[in-house]
Amino acid sequence: MNESDHEELRRELVSLLGEFKVLWNKSDLLPYTKDTYRIRFEDDHRYFPDFAVLPETTQEVQGIVGIAARRKIPLIPKGGGSNRTGMLVPIHGGILVDTIKMKRVVEVDKPNLCVTVQPGITLKELADCLEDYGLWLTQEQGSLKIATVGGAISTSGFSRFHQKYGVIADRVMSLEVVLADGSVLRTGPKVLYTSTGYRLHQLFIAAEGTLGIITEATLRVEPLPEARDVVLAFYDDFWGANDAAQRLMASGVVFSGAEAYEGHGMDKLGAPEDKTSLIYVIFHGTRGEVEAESAFVKKIVEGTHGVLAKHDVAMTFLDTYTEQWCGARALTGFEDVITTYVPMERMKEFYDKLWNEIAPKYGLEPLPGEKYGLDVGRYRMVGGRYWLPKGERAWERYQEAVREISVLATSFGGSIQSCHGVGIQHRENITLEYSDVALDTMRNIKKVLDPDNIMNPGKKIPSKKRVP
Repeated sequence: MNESDHEELRRELVSLLGEFKVLWNKSDLLPYTKDTYRIRFEDDHRYFPDFAVLPETTQEVQGIVGIAARRKIPLIPKGGGSNRTGMLVPIHGGILVDTIKMKRVVEVDKPNLCVTVQPGITLKELADCLEDYGLWLTQEQGSLKIATVGGAISTSGFSRFHQKYGVIADRVMSLEVVLADGSVLRTGPKVLYTSTGYRLHQLFIAAEGTLGIITEATLRVEPLPEARDVVLAFYDDFWGANDAAQRLMASGVVFSGAEAYEGHGMDKLGAPEDKTSLIYVIFHGTRGEVEAESAFVKKIVEGTHGVLAKHDVAMTFLDTYTEQWCGARALTGFEDVITTYVPMERMKEFYDKLWNEIAPKYGLEPLPGEKYGLDVGRYRMVGGRYWLPKGERAWERYQEAVREISVLATSFGGSIQSCHGVGIQHRENITLEYSDVALDTMRNIKKVLDPDNIMNPGKKIPSKKRVP
């Protein structure tokens, strides 16, 4: 963009929004150059948007989109900014639309168990608001304190309570979206269930801002449970904890969520010295059902040779883990995380090949105590963390490793990403997961809704040429 076009665009945006909601100086734009994706060191803060804008209303978003559509300027919608795949990196410049000021709770409809909010409210802010009404959203994800409703929907965020309550994709009833031509789409009525019309709101779940800008969301909520509890147990290794996890999932017992993983520092939780892994199982509901479910799961632990933690220790663990899990996910270092799905019968084979073949080949080192992990329940995400390669060709080896892990997961009939989305990192890798017909269908949907490709271009949708 040349200087005169830049100045003309600045005046137009300021006229629409006011000077304090338009940012254009490099120092002000620096926080908008990246998300938490590990880009190449020499590319760090390389990509700047031309402007960042902070609208407060749907009408202001409409105005921004109208300006961008006339000029064919890229638009990048932004939520909390904790994305790990480069979804927010402004690789083509343009206008970054920060929804931080769009955090109004439009309506809490307690009798019909739904809430309507603007997209910029964080999950934690919404949880605090709903608590006053005796309600909750149930969406507890790793970035709870900073993730916004719009961002969680746009990446189909995972929830720790997915077994009983599902994830945010299961909570969306209706969306208001500003499309690429500036028109406002209401995807459907604000009702708990309907069999009329196409499920248009599903198009924008996990769309990563490539089809439009969400300006309002109506979500199903639940009554706050009367009681909660957790069972915590220790095992010799991850596979012992996984045995308990598999029996739990096959039992039919109702639980909110659970996780089995290799841990460290478990002696502080009262674990015997020889135990390296654990499983925790969370329950919500009436007091009677929680007590019965907890007792049932304890029998599973006993039958799989686990060692139960004391109840007060388990409850303290749950509170501390939630605090650390939700807060620490926003802190990123020289590492990355695997959040894939593979069928349960292939999980051990997946991990064996990952850590014994792929990791040594590319110089990946698992983080201590974070080599194995399984989100236990209906969605069963497999995870692990590793230090990035160092030395010569470090970046190239990192990308090659991500590709080979993706090949491995999809060869087992799995998915390259159960969480975090696609962004830049996996844009070409999703060709492993979808057929040419499926990919062309996605491109056709994109072309219909965004014919000039101004909505977060260069993300999610792979190039036409398949990567071998």
